[in-house]
This record gives sequence, C-alpha cells and structure tokens, in this order.
Amino acid sequence: MIDRLPQSPSEVINRKKPLNLFYGGKKIQAYEGDTIASALWAQGVRHTYDSFKYHRPRGVMELGVHAVDPLMEVNGRLNTRIARTLVSEGMKVESQSQKGLDLLKLSDLSGSVTQVGFYYKNATLYKSRKAWDKAREMMRKAPGNLGAIKPLAQKPKCEEINLTPELLVIGGGLAGLEAVKTAVETGIKVVLVEAEPWFGGYHAFQGPDYLSEIKDCLDKLSGYGNLTALLNTTAAMAYPDGLFVCVEKCPSGGDFQERSYLVRPRCVVYATGAMDRPLVFEHNDRPGVILPQTAQRLIHLYGVQPGKKAVLAGGDEQIYRTALDLAACGVEVAGVADIRPDAKPGPLMTRAGDQGIAVWTGSSIKEVKGKKTVNAALVSALDGSGEKSLKCDLVVAACGKTPMFKLVAQTDAVISYDHDLGLHLARNLPAGQATAGRINGLSARADIKAQAGQAVAKALSHLGIELFAKQEREASFAPNPPQVRNLGDKKRRFICLGNDVTEKDIDQAMAEGFDNLESIKRYTTATMGPEQGSLSQVNFLDYLAHLDPENMGDNAVFTPRAPLMGVSLGVLAAGQHDQPRVPPTHHVQEAMGGRAFRAGPWIRIEHFGDPEAETMALHRGVCLLDASTLGKFRIFGPDARKWINRVNLRDVDRLDPGRILYNGAVNNEGVLIDDGAFIKKGPEEYYFTTSTARAISTREWYERWRREEDWQAHLVDLTECKAVLNLAGPKARDVLQSLTQTDVSNRALPFMHWLEARVAEVEVLIMRMGFLGEPSYELHCPAAQADYLWQALCKAGEPFELMQAGLETQFIGRLEKGHIIPGLDADGNTNLFEAGFDWLWDGKEDHVGGPILKLLANSKKRCQCVGFYLEGRSEVTDGNLIIRGEARLGHITSVRYSPLLNRTIGLALVQPEKPFAPQDDIFICLKEKEVRATVAELPFYDPKGERMRL
Repeated sequence: MIDRLPQSPSEVINRKKPLNLFYGGKKIQAYEGDTIASALWAQGVRHTYDSFKYHRPRGVMELGVHAVDPLMEVNGRLNTRIARTLVSEGMKVESQSQKGLDLLKLSDLSGSVTQVGFYYKNATLYKSRKAWDKAREMMRKAPGNLGAIKPLAQKPKCEEINLTPELLVIGGGLAGLEAVKTAVETGIKVVLVEAEPWFGGYHAFQGPDYLSEIKDCLDKLSGYGNLTALLNTTAAMAYPDGLFVCVEKCPSGGDFQERSYLVRPRCVVYATGAMDRPLVFEHNDRPGVILPQTAQRLIHLYGVQPGKKAVLAGGDEQIYRTALDLAACGVEVAGVADIRPDAKPGPLMTRAGDQGIAVWTGSSIKEVKGKKTVNAALVSALDGSGEKSLKCDLVVAACGKTPMFKLVAQTDAVISYDHDLGLHLARNLPAGQATAGRINGLSARADIKAQAGQAVAKALSHLGIELFAKQEREASFAPNPPQVRNLGDKKRRFICLGNDVTEKDIDQAMAEGFDNLESIKRYTTATMGPEQGSLSQVNFLDYLAHLDPENMGDNAVFTPRAPLMGVSLGVLAAGQHDQPRVPPTHHVQEAMGGRAFRAGPWIRIEHFGDPEAETMALHRGVCLLDASTLGKFRIFGPDARKWINRVNLRDVDRLDPGRILYNGAVNNEGVLIDDGAFIKKGPEEYYFTTSTARAISTREWYERWRREEDWQAHLVDLTECKAVLNLAGPKARDVLQSLTQTDVSNRALPFMHWLEARVAEVEVLIMRMGFLGEPSYELHCPAAQADYLWQALCKAGEPFELMQAGLETQFIGRLEKGHIIPGLDADGNTNLFEAGFDWLWDGKEDHVGGPILKLLANSKKRCQCVGFYLEGRSEVTDGNLIIRGEARLGHITSVRYSPLLNRTIGLALVQPEKPFAPQDDIFICLKEKEVRATVAELPFYDPKGERMRL
C-alpha cells in the first residue's frame, strides 16, 4: 500500500497505475508520474547521497528544472538526476556514494586537512616527486561520489529533429502559455518548450485556485495546428547565432530514450520563471532541509506529506503560503521565522497567524541539529539573541527567489543586478527576444499575463507583425530580503553544496589575496560542481559583495556556457551529423544478408555471414563484391594529357587504346597519397579511378595544380553516378560471358585491358584488374542500374556457386597480394620509396613531387613497409606494436587470417636500425607479451602473378 495524501486535482501522478522501482535492491512502490526523488521521499528516504568533498549526508533539496543532486545510477546509467527522472516499472536505482566504511567522512571532522586550496599549499605533498605522485594518485582514486563508469547493457537510442518556427517560447507556465495564446492567433508557427512533464509551471503547484485558468488556456491552444508543444523538454543550450538545443526525455518503452531538437526561431520569448534562493545557516545541507517550492511540489503534484513537524524560514509571502499548505496536509508547523526585521503583515501572514502558526519576525534559523537527518532547528533573532530549539524533521527555508536567467545569458544578453529588488535581471536582449513573468521578478498573476502579451508584441515586431498589446501597467515587485549573516559557525554555513564550499572557505581565499571573482571561484571551486551555480551562484556573488562591496558590489554574474545542465553524449551525437554515404547496391546487399558497418564516411557491407568461405570462393570459384566507393573521374579536353601528367607519377603518353595504366600520386614532400587506374577513351578523353579515401579530395587536388595554367581541360566527378561491381575468381569469366554477347575471353580481354559491352542489357565498362590476386572484372555501370545488375549477376552465378562477398574478403585478398593502401599501410610521412612504390616512378621531375623524389632516391629510408606472417591463427590485430626489447620499432597497419594460406598475414610500418629482410624475426607486443613473427617477401600469394592472368 502506498501512503499518500488524499487525491488532489493538481496532482500529476496516476493512482490507477502503481509502479515498482528497486532502490539498493529494495522494492519501493510508486505511481506513474512520480519522479525517483518523489517516490523515495514518499517512502521516508531522506539521506540519499554523500557530498563530494567531506562526504556529508545529503538529500533532496530541490525538485525543479535546475535540480541536479542527488545523482544516482539508474538502470546502469551513471549520474542520473533523480529529481528530474520519471519512474518506470522495474527501474533499478543505486546510490553512487561509497558503501560500508568511508574514511573520508573523517575529513568533515578535521577540515584543516582539506582546507580550501590544500593541494596547492600542503608542504608534505611537495617534499619529493614520489610524495606528490602518491598524493596525486590518492586524490584521483578518492571516491567523489560521482560514480564509476560502467558499460551500458543496451546502447541508448537518441534522435535529432530540426525545427524552424517563427517564435520559440521557453517555459510553459502562466507567462509562457499566455504568450503562446497571443502568438498562435496570428497564424505563425510557434514552438513551446516546457521542461516539466506537465504545463502550468510554478502555478501548477500553488493549489486548485490556479488550475482552472491553466486548463482553460490549454483547451484554447489544443485546436491550433500551427503550435508544436514539447513537454519534458529542456532548453539546454542557446547560442548567439540563434540556435537553441532542446533535449527531451522520452517516455519509457518508446523507440528513443532522448531526443534533441535543433530549433532556429526568428524570435524568442523567455518565460523560464524563478527558483527559490537557498537560505544560508549552519548545517543548511542536512537531509530534511528543502526549499519552499520543493515542499509544495511534494504536496500538490505527488500527494506526498513532506514531514511530520516543520520549521520554516523566509522573507516573502511564499513562505507563508508554504506554511499554510503544510498545515493543510497534516504537517505540524512549529513556526515561521521571517528574516525581514520590518515585516508587515500581509494576507497570507495573517492567515497563518489566524491558524495558530507561530511567526517570529526579524528572526532566522541559526542551525539545524541531527547527524544524518534533521531532528531539530535552532531559531534566534538576527542578532543571535532569543535562541530557541524546536524539534522537527523538516526545515523549509529560502531567502527570496532567483530568476532563471542563465539561458538568456548564453545569447549575450546583459545580466545586471538590481540593488533595489535584490535580483539579477536580463537586460539588452538581442533583437527579436523578450522576457516575461517571474524571470523579471513578477509574482502577481495579472502582472505576469500582461507582461506576456507585451513580450510577444515586442518579439513579433522583429518580424514586422504589429500586435495590439494591453497598455503597460505598473507592476508590483516584492524585493528579495538580504541574506542572513553572522549566525552560526561559518565552517558549516554552506554557500555551494555541490563542492562543499562554506563561508569560511571564501573568507580564507580573500585573506590569502584572491580579490577577483573568477580567481576566487576557481580557488574555492564554488559553483563548479554538477549544478554549475544554478542554486549557489547568487549566494556566492552576494557573499563576495558583502565581503568587498567596493570591488564586487555589482554582483556581476559569471559567463554562462552551454549546456545549461548535464547533457548525455548520446543525445549530443544523435542525428546524422556527417551524412554517411552508401553504395548504390547497399540496400539489395543488406536484403541478401549483408552485414553493414561504418567505414569512414561510408556504410559498407563487411561480409555475408562467413568471410572465410567468401574468401575461399574468391580463390576456388567466383565471388561478387561492391567497389563503388572508389573515386571515378572523367577528364577531357585538348590539355587533359598535360593535366594528368602534372599530377601523377607515370605519363599517360604511353597509354595505348584498350590498355589500363596503373598509376600513383605523391605530394610535394614525396609522400605517397593515392593510386588508381587510367584508361584512354578517346584522343582527348580519359577515365580514371582513385582510392576510396582520396576520392573526396581528388577534384580539389587536380584543380590546385592547374591554377596558373591556361589549359583547356575539364574534370568531372562521377563517383556518385557510377557504380563498380567486381566479379572475381577463376570462374568469373564464365559468369560474365553468360550475360553478354561480347567476347570476354583471355584473348579478347587480357589482364590490364578494358572494353565496353552490354551485360544483362546494361551498358558497362569492363576493366580487367588483379587487385585481389585472381581474375577480376570491374564492371562500371550507371548507379541507377547497379541493383538490377547485382541481382542479374547473382542469378547467373548460381550454376557456378557464386558467393556474395564484403569488404573483409577484399581486405584479405589484397593483403595476400601484398597490396599497400596509401594512408593506411603508408602514413602521411611515408615517402614513395619507403612505401615500396618506387617502381611506379619513371625518373621524371616535371610532376608534383618530382624534384623531391630525385633527392629521396639517394637518401636513407626512414621507415620500411614490411610483410610478416604467423603460422595458423593469431590474436594480433591492427595497431599492435612491433618491438625489440624495450624499443618500439613500429606498428601493424593491416593483419588478417588467410584461410587459403592457413597463416595470419599482415603489413607493418617499422623504423628498424637496419632494413628487415625475408625470414628475419620480428616481435609483436600482444597483451604485454612478445609474439614472434617472420618477415615475408611480398606478395604472400602467387608471387609471379600467374593466377590473375588466367
């Protein structure tokens, strides 16, 4: 049975749907709509985590949008904000605090050991390098209660959506709803973003009186098709260029866990509201100390009685409204300490007195008692006199409110401190942006609604839309009371709960000469915890102004940076930011069992289930592969030949009709950057291929080397509009011949020749190559016909037991032939001679890199590309180091097991003292052990090249 208050019209829980969550292995009952924090509070759980530095007991203080602590492990996911996470059935929640004996709790008793900046000035730490290394290791290993990283059982799924409305309204409270209601009537596209799973904002938990107004507004908005309303979505990032990133926590059981909206509005209204400002007193961090809005949320939204007996402290009407709410739900209210010395009775204060609630004006809480939770509060006058101890299990305290201005400030708006109101307010917003409601310090409903209309009119005027706004009325503001000083021990009056920073720490920093806001912040680490100053910044600034009013009395805020709160890496990575490319036959290959994987900018098929069988089909039968990722270019014009010869190592002057020229290219440093095949299709027309990696930059590279020439030639990139299907293996010719009337015999189409033919009624350019060591026919066809041709080849290959193959077979086949891939087996420093491609150079210097190649030809090689093998299978993999004793000689660039050779074969880039020779031993570092391998003469397979000429 779940013990809750009687049902209320304002609650957001669904009592018809009870749920179970497991906290520390113990089953806890909750309702749909509960957050983890509200469910734990309902079960009497107050101490939920230990603090970062002193490991003091802590609990839930805030439940609003900026509530960070407690952070817990939820379903294996670390640092989850339980105050902002809805309960789902079977959810597993674990505390991230150290379990069992925690010796770091002793630091709370001996604060001098870990005083502010202790790691800078403890002489013991710097006696020797060894002492510092040990101390540093201890500090890094000390549990900070932020959890230990664990791999998730299931990869989270996130989505990205782009929105481009005319108006973005941030905040779905009274001001936000009123702004939207005014804007949608103009017909423009409006996006409304609300961080809570419900609309109404602050007024949703102020009692039933406000609900009808919110409901009426929502009913009116429901019929507008030009409105996109997003619940449970936080505007987390705002940029000066107008981009807003909003993050939605998706309902459990859906396709996505989180969703990011990239919103680019033309104008914006901020109705983000205000949060309670914590009151500072001794032990103000104890579990059981909460903010007034937290108490009201528990009562009105979740039907939870916050405590049995409460003491309250504050300095505005809000604290009396909270006291009345507590009394109405059965909490015994011991009294309210009003921190205003000249407080005048208002309607709510009078009602509280009429109900028998004690009120002490000019008083505050001096200290709370209790080791793990609150059990008493000491209340005294502001001068410390008249102290009284009150038994209680709940302390509700605030020092006014803090407008939620951090998002506005990210857009380069000016946040200035109003000394009369005691508030930070947004000024000088960018054009087309406006603020409305409690973010401006308003509290009266009429004032909020009137200002919302004015804000929309101001924002839409940027679009040239003129609205008739109600005449600006004189708004009433309730100024914040000053923070209470000089009560209790400064060592335990916490300014920043996130990093355990007290008033004493700030005093010490000032005494040590830190007199700049930013340097004090960094030295004390105040506001630098997970909450990033959302709750603590205002009290930190206020205390600095109190200590040094001359230099820091303006209460200048820090420069806020996105994101507003912690955002998962998964949702940041959502969406296809780099737009991966797929070959034309990708979908038909997937449908036939191909297993896709990411390969650079491409999504390719790795294999079709058995890469070793596919490799054997390459050597014993026939296989079909997709090589469409190769760069494909047409170059034509009277000066096309000059252009090609300028960029490449071998002149195309020697290229006869029907022949294929294998060519390569280097840069100005003589580094091998590309290889490919060239054919001559006409007197002034050439067609050539490049490596996959180089395809994207080929056009720019060619254009670079003719800028100063008046050559008549044009280069056309055909990579996207041409497909390449590679039919390879001893039986490849038989399959191909069955689909064409053109003679493709060894006599008509010998090795390194090409011809054009109709294959399965598709116009195809056939290039006979030997990249994989077997007879191989590259079929270049229009990309739009690639799917059909692939299926036709598969059908024709059935009598020959054709197997479809993926990139893994291509990788193994080219390794067996010892084919070095520029950029993979040869890095950006490996020149032509070190890569073993010197045979490509004809000795001429009138091309890119030619002059340096002449010098390098007679220079000592810095590195060497070598082949190696191990008998049978091995666990060695790409990237393993090549070593000699303690010295690193290089690394493996490519390695695979060859089922044909029954060897693990590979290539390595090494820098030996003397060049390796075949049959030399090399040693590979594998799991801190040395594995012996043997240097091989390349290629590993068919050294005379007889197979590919069959």
